[in-house]
Amino acid sequence: MPAAYATHASRPVGRALTVSPVNETPSPPLRVLFVTNAWPHPAKPSHGAHAAREVAALRVAGVRIRVVAIHGHAGRRAYAAAAAQVARCNRRCEHDVVHGYLGHAGAVARLYLRAPLVVTYTGSDLLGDHAGPGSATAKSRVEAAAFRQLARVAAATITQSEQMEDVLPARCRARNHVVPTGVALDRFRPMPRDEARRRLGWPRDERVVLFAADPSRGVKNYPLAVEAHRALQASHPDVRLRVAWSDRRDTMPLDELPLWMNAADALLLTSRSEGSPSVVKEALATELPVVSTPVGDVAQLVRGVPGCHVRAPDARALAEALADALAQGRSPAASAAVAGLGVAAVARRVIGVYESALRSGRRRP
Repeated sequence: MPAAYATHASRPVGRALTVSPVNETPSPPLRVLFVTNAWPHPAKPSHGAHAAREVAALRVAGVRIRVVAIHGHAGRRAYAAAAAQVARCNRRCEHDVVHGYLGHAGAVARLYLRAPLVVTYTGSDLLGDHAGPGSATAKSRVEAAAFRQLARVAAATITQSEQMEDVLPARCRARNHVVPTGVALDRFRPMPRDEARRRLGWPRDERVVLFAADPSRGVKNYPLAVEAHRALQASHPDVRLRVAWSDRRDTMPLDELPLWMNAADALLLTSRSEGSPSVVKEALATELPVVSTPVGDVAQLVRGVPGCHVRAPDARALAEALADALAQGRSPAASAAVAGLGVAAVARRVIGVYESALRSGRRRP
């Protein structure tokens, strides 16, 4: 067995999930080449954390995974090096499935021709990067159009929401699977607010609206969050807007987001576009009420949860929703809404996608 395949489970899953007759030899563990341009790096520790959690959960489930991580921030050479590495695998490696995680990585993953291709789309790779008001940027529109066509040569695709599935080529939708990113429920769980604030050194009587995204990214629309906060202060002058962003080490250490969510009173998401935002699911897991613009699958996630609202990208509308969220407070219905989206449960769904891709027999473009 190649050293690159590390597994943390003694009982293989994947194809081995099929119950075999007593006299038959169980199928070997599934072997996956996982190519991604979203992967943690010392310079960007939170980038791709969701992909890393998925890989860890798949390994725990018994899948043998070799990761090719593309650190795109290092420049185009990173993509060229990854492409060469994947191409070499055609001569030296045996994989049952090749999985491209994000559109750019999917294009690189297609260079491995000996196994069916699975592509996971997470948002802007299908919808474009809405960095400013109006439609996506011209460059991202071109890229998104190309990545949609990539689905034609994939044995299976994964989108984070039905909204994303709807923009795939019509003939590809039948082999698409809607699988939201998983939540680390062992980390994101309710705890007493006073305890969280004591550990963070926050005032006990301060009311906090949390913005948990990189404020420098246009798609996250931080200026709208600031406007909504100002509108809220007209009736709630004591409410503070705090920015929780892991890569800003002066603002929040990487591992403290669960504490921040337990210490806050509401989460505000003002994005222009999303797939299935992890931050919303993480907030719900801690029973933090969420107010969001109508992006991705947020409306489905928060439906029926007290204090949670989806509103048009209007500062006053968002402020009114935040006022209700503050009045309603936390609810067990929030954590119940994401109880089935733990990383282990999502990993099992991804394994099902791999098995679907194997059954399709689609190996070459």
